[in-house]
Amino acid sequence: LVKLDLTRPVRLVKDENERKILKRRIEKTVTYRIMYRANTLKVTGFLVFPKRGKKLPCIISLRGGSRDFGAINEETIVNRLCRYAERGYVVIATQYPGVDGGEGTDTWGGPDDMQCIKALKAILGWCPQADTSLVGVRGHSRGGLMAYMLLREVKWLKAAVIGGAPTDEFRAGRERKGWRKHQISLYGPTRKELLKRSPIKWAYELPKKVPILLAHGSSDWRVPADHSILMSAQLYTHRIPHRLIIFEGADHRITEYKEEYFEQSLQWFERFLRKKRKLPNLKLHGR
Repeated sequence: LVKLDLTRPVRLVKDENERKILKRRIEKTVTYRIMYRANTLKVTGFLVFPKRGKKLPCIISLRGGSRDFGAINEETIVNRLCRYAERGYVVIATQYPGVDGGEGTDTWGGPDDMQCIKALKAILGWCPQADTSLVGVRGHSRGGLMAYMLLREVKWLKAAVIGGAPTDEFRAGRERKGWRKHQISLYGPTRKELLKRSPIKWAYELPKKVPILLAHGSSDWRVPADHSILMSAQLYTHRIPHRLIIFEGADHRITEYKEEYFEQSLQWFERFLRKKRKLPNLKLHGR
């Protein structure tokens, strides 16, 4: 564990009011850079928690990008991880294999990638503030895909927030310039590997008791919004509790609605993680 000093990214903010907000945020939270073991690999991650509170719900936060592109930095920690921690959550994240001093190679959802994500729950068990019976996952872009894959593989998640996620790698290789070449460089050319990373093909295998919030920008050029729209249709067909929000005119990162996106995500975790609300009634009913 290495405790991080996050004052530098705050000092770089020009707006005085925003700087004050960020300063209060880091004063309320503690951030550690961690090096942990996933099978035989040493992997880099981050652990953030409030200075006050016990038995707090936990969020596994999964970054987007691949390899070094999209890697978690100090700005990401302050603006995303600390933001959830400030509101009373223990937040843990991974850089994936081969990034930021970690061993191995990022394969965009291969066995080592998934193991380094699943290992985060065990690390939460060492954090005295964490209630490991209340673990949710949030992921955006590639991180959203990893969240789908994690939902498929484990039984201990209680809620999920997935934004801007690709759900069909078969079509992604056709519709995005250069993406097929990148796919092959990450995990090879086979249909089997494409299928593994296409949750729309196996939505029926997702748990029916873990509510999912889907969010997507309608002007996302990296991952067209119908990846989430069509995924929502599959979740509806298989009676998996979820809500879909399409942010009109928003880009891949949902920049134009970043505050609303965060608040909607937070409300979802408050509802199903912290307050443990009952799942909605998905049977057809009413007058």
